[in-house]
Amino acid sequence: MNAHPAPTAAARPIPAEVRFAIQDLYTRCAAALDSQRYADWPDHFTEDAVYRMVPRENYDQGLPIAIIHCDGKGMIRDRAFTASETTIAQPRWLRHFISGIAVCEADGGYDAQADVLVVQTMQDRLTEIVMAGRYLDRVVLEEGRFLFAQRLCVADTLLYPASVVAPV
Repeated sequence: MNAHPAPTAAARPIPAEVRFAIQDLYTRCAAALDSQRYADWPDHFTEDAVYRMVPRENYDQGLPIAIIHCDGKGMIRDRAFTASETTIAQPRWLRHFISGIAVCEADGGYDAQADVLVVQTMQDRLTEIVMAGRYLDRVVLEEGRFLFAQRLCVADTLLYPASVVAPV
């Protein structure tokens, strides 16, 4: 399960334009989710991409159980459709806070890692944390665009709101 090691300071320096392009990928992907443009979210992935959301405990123990598991862009599109078409009793808005993006070159692509905090706001409630954790990603360059070949969201908790439908 621990497929991609965290980038280290000893890794070869990444050109600034590559680092900024990968940071832009993170920003555009989060913006699609935060503005509820779920149909745009799959555009940030390769055709054979894997998207998984797993609790840290499972990740640390190498357990395969995930809260969300999408194998290929077709399943990622299904998740996006579900997020946009599922009736939720009350409107909610997500906001992603991504920091500490670290990138290293690896096997014809890039391994990237970032800290992430996702909050949810509803009109009649205080804003609450939906997820705190990290992204462990494989990013590749396809046809001049950086895309996620793998997005692994490792959440620091086993507990989630019952309404987790939208990807993080």
